[in-house]
Amino acid sequence: MPLVMLCGYPCSGKTTVTEKLKVFLEKRGRCVVLIGEEGIDRSAVYNSTTGTEKEHRGDLRSKVQKLINRDTVVILDSLNYIKGFRYELFCISKNFKTPHCVVHTIVDREMCTKWNETCQHYQPELIDELAMRFEAPNSRQRWDNPCFEVGKEGIIGQTLEDIDRALFSEGAAPRPNQSTLSPALAAPDFLAQVESMSQQVVDEIISQQSLGVTSFKIPG
Repeated sequence: MPLVMLCGYPCSGKTTVTEKLKVFLEKRGRCVVLIGEEGIDRSAVYNSTTGTEKEHRGDLRSKVQKLINRDTVVILDSLNYIKGFRYELFCISKNFKTPHCVVHTIVDREMCTKWNETCQHYQPELIDELAMRFEAPNSRQRWDNPCFEVGKEGIIGQTLEDIDRALFSEGAAPRPNQSTLSPALAAPDFLAQVESMSQQVVDEIISQQSLGVTSFKIPG
């Protein structure tokens, strides 16, 4: 089932959108799993000097890989503000032959700062820093397409309908290409076969040399 990536400034309403989307999809009989950032010190993680953001993204990526399948909608409620990270997630969904979409919460910094005063998820100066580092989705790029924009008024019913249609309409799932396909596994006895063939070649060389033959064709 699909992967939904939330994307936006810190404290721009992503979690609120996530909760409404989850309720909407579950009412339609979809199985939904959320991956969020509850329980982490976001100011510490996203600090550009001493933070552990790279490790955090790796943890989010691992959770997506573990949970994504044909029967579950995975919603990733995180900043997802780096286009390279969104591309990696897109490749995961494509490898599993599942659709994906990006939901971009568009709220100005002033509003984000105001909302952060209530929840206190980030140090005030970090809001501006992360906003400056933010790489906005571009629907012309396949990993950011389709992209649904949500303003400060919140997600509306029509947008929810559009997301559901984009994820579950026929043909929505992408076909994997060479860059996202997992390599085929070798046969269990592959090494034994190579060793046996190599020994045959060595034996034939020794045999021909003992007969004084200087030029011959290797069998096989």
